[in-house]
Amino acid sequence: MTTSPRTGVRPPWLAGQAWLHLDHMSVGSLPLILITLGLTGVAFAREGAVQALRIIGTAEVLGPQFLELAVAELGPIITGLMLTVRVGSGIAAEIGNLTVSHATVAYRTFGGRPLRDLVMPRVWAGAAGCMILVPIGTASFVLSGTAAVWFWFDVPPQEFLFLRGLEPVTVAASVAKSLGFGAAIPFIAARAGLRARGGSGAVGEAAAVAVVQGTIAVLFIDLLISTAMVAARGML
Repeated sequence: MTTSPRTGVRPPWLAGQAWLHLDHMSVGSLPLILITLGLTGVAFAREGAVQALRIIGTAEVLGPQFLELAVAELGPIITGLMLTVRVGSGIAAEIGNLTVSHATVAYRTFGGRPLRDLVMPRVWAGAAGCMILVPIGTASFVLSGTAAVWFWFDVPPQEFLFLRGLEPVTVAASVAKSLGFGAAIPFIAARAGLRARGGSGAVGEAAAVAVVQGTIAVLFIDLLISTAMVAARGML
């Protein structure tokens, strides 16, 4: 009994693939996100407190703006940029290696669909992973910045942080950016990998293209959502 090329190979279980990619993207990227955003939070809070003391003589008023900046802008965007470098380049290199070795051609021959089986699980995992990492990274930014102001300027945390002043539209913007970044980064990286042509040098070029295009996409999505957030505040 013969098996046709179109039915002889079953596509991978997409949910299982997505879970594997989610573990790699979220758990694997967690130390990088925590350290990067933690150190950035210290630098921003310390410099902001120095400027506030110089201009108005107190650092307590910096708290609400620091929190809003972390939730709406720096938490999502730094997480997105770090994922572009770590995850995006890895996806582009992985799929680019399959492409230049003609494995994707063989995959299509036996009924596989690279877009469905290779790209979409990574896109779903990227969106979910970014939704997990952005709140964690933002918390690292805020807590480390709060600790820095407390340590250097003797401002107690309860006087620096005003969580009740955080607007719902700010949280909604952070969620929207997380979803947008998380879906765009793996999609752009996989697209760069599928377009790789040539030898091993093409794999490195695909990784570089993924980082450049992913960075531009993150900044552009951030601009669009931030503009929409400003417009929404004007209508409330």
